[in-house]
Formats: sequence, C-alpha cells, structure tokens
Amino acid sequence: KKDSGFVQLFISKRLIHGAAAALLGIFVPIFIYETTGEQFYIVGGYYALLSALYALFIVPGMKVANRVGFSRTLVIGGACSVILYSVFYFMTEDNFWYLLPFLTIVITAFRIFHWVPFHVDFALFTKEGERGRQVSLSFATVAFMGVIGPILAGFIIENAGYDTLFAVAVVLLIAATISYGFVPETRTKFTWTYKKTLQKMLSKDYRGVVVGEAANGVEIATTTIVWPIFLYEILDGDVFEIGAISTVIVAVTIVLQLVVGNYIDKMSSHKQKTLRWGTFLTALGWIFKIFVLSAAQVFFVGLYHNIVKIFLKTPFSAILYDMSAEQGKYIDEFTVLREMSTHIARALALTATAVATLYIPIGWTFVLAAAASIAINMVYQNRKIG
Repeated sequence: KKDSGFVQLFISKRLIHGAAAALLGIFVPIFIYETTGEQFYIVGGYYALLSALYALFIVPGMKVANRVGFSRTLVIGGACSVILYSVFYFMTEDNFWYLLPFLTIVITAFRIFHWVPFHVDFALFTKEGERGRQVSLSFATVAFMGVIGPILAGFIIENAGYDTLFAVAVVLLIAATISYGFVPETRTKFTWTYKKTLQKMLSKDYRGVVVGEAANGVEIATTTIVWPIFLYEILDGDVFEIGAISTVIVAVTIVLQLVVGNYIDKMSSHKQKTLRWGTFLTALGWIFKIFVLSAAQVFFVGLYHNIVKIFLKTPFSAILYDMSAEQGKYIDEFTVLREMSTHIARALALTATAVATLYIPIGWTFVLAAAASIAINMVYQNRKIG
C-alpha cells in the first residue's frame, strides 16, 4: 500500500498538478501586481490575509476531513483549485475587486483541503531509509516541470494573454482532481480542539519545530511572492525573459537535487550538518539578491541560490517527514501544527514586507528572508507529540 500510495500521490500531485503549478508559479503574483496597478502593498497584504485565513480555519477544516477521509479530501482541494483558476480566467482590472472576496474563499478552501492531507499521505506513503531519495525525486520532478513551465508560461502570456495561461492550467487541474480520487485512503483522524492546537503550538516542547516551520514560511513567502515581483521590476515587465531565465536556472540544478537526496539517505546522521550549511549559504544568497541590477546578475545569483537551497530544502523536508512518520496516530495533528506555524509567520512577514516597501526598495526586504533561512535550523529541536 505504501508503494502504490506513493506512486499515485506522485502522479497526481507532482506530475499533473505539478505541471499546472510550473506554468502558474511566478506569474500569479505578477498578474495580481499588474492588475492592481503595480502596488506591492496590495499584493503583500492580500497574500498575508490568505495565510491568516488558512491558519484560522485549518482546524475546523480538519473536522470535514475526518468525515470525508484525508485522501478523499484531496479531491475537494483539487476541485477548489479548478474553481480558483477559473475565477482568475475571468478576472480583469474592471472586475478584480468584485471577484476578490469569492477568490479569497476558494483559495483558503483549497489550502485547507489540499496541504494537510497531502503532507499526511506523503509521510505515510514514504519509507524510512528511503525518504531522502523520495523527497528528492519529488523536488527533482517539480524542478523538471520548472524547466519547461516558466518559459512556456512567459511565451503564452506574451502571445495569447493571461486568460489562455489560466485556461491551460484549469484543464491540467481537472485531470489532477480526477487522479486524486485514486489515492488510497489512510486511517487518520484529527482529534485536537482549536484550544489544544494553540496550546501545543505555544508549548516549550514543540518550540523547535514551530520556529523552524515559521522561518521556512517566511523564506517561502519571499521566494514565491516577493522575488517574482522583484524580477518583474528588474526586467522591466518582460514576462518572456522572466520565464526564460527561470527555466535555465532550474535546468542546471536537477541532477544535483537527486544526488543530495541519495547522500542524505546514506549519511542520515549528516542531515543536520547538511541543513546547517544549507541555511547559511541560502541566507548569503538572499543578501546577494539585494544587489541584483541586470538579467545577467539575476541568472548567476539565481543559479547560486537554487543550488544552495537544495542543501536546505532536501534535509529540511526529510527531517520533517521523518518526524511526521514518528508521530503515530498524531501525524495529522503534527501536520496541522506545522501548517499553522508556517502561515502565521507568512502572514506577519508579508504584512511587514508590504509596509516596508512603502519606504524602502523591495530588494532590501530580502534581509528578512536571510534571517529566516538561518532560523530554519531550529526545526530538529523537537520532541514527539503525545
């Protein structure tokens, strides 16, 4: 069941859903940025709101997952992704503010019904001793999609517009939603109340994983939301050039990703050491990015950053999935704790970034991501939930 579950989850999430994510990736924040008159404080504030709503409603959402089943909940999440990009398809500057409330609800629902079930299933379907390789295979697949996705998306936007890009993504997401229906069901049930979840989050025993996940959330928010808009400004809004540079950067890092995963499995005692070096080098990359001024500098600094991030993300994910698998019947509670920590931090960081960009250039906010990269090291200071 582990093997078949991993294969089906891999096909659904990493291949089909991953293809849509690769196309949309860096361009959704740019689309919102363009549609709102290139005001980053609106983009940052909106994504902060989305993270806050996700953290607020994730516990009630798990009660729904208990009734439906965690794997079957992925189908609900998939349906939400189809609806949300259908909304993007019809969104223009004229109707943006009218459609935004509905879009907000659908995005929040997608996150609730997708991410916790996915992380729980991934932890249950992967094997101890092979998890580093399986994590690396997943990341390498995402990277492979990232070779084609950005340049293809840039070409589609430049020649046919955002509506065509969203239409292609909707077709892929429909296929992913159907595929999620074949993921084997797991025996998991979320049992904590909202109060108990908050108590555990604030508990000294779980401070390490909460701080580590919070730091990871800040780093991811900067990577997926702030960096694309920074690129848009540096490259004068040339979406095809943004896609092309992103494609070349990703292409160079795929093989190394697989090598790191294999190394982590063979040298499991080195996960913490690899993570420590990865966080330091990634933090350095964020400092370098502050001073990027041209397409050539975007390429070289971006390539360096993608390579060193492998030494952060691979051991970080492997450590967390190891921890998740060790939780026994509390695996879903542990996953909710992780997700809440990540998104509360994302909401705070994006709010701070949105306010900061009113007074300083957007690139200087990368200092926050650099500090967060170092703080990720806290993740392995954790105890088993009970």
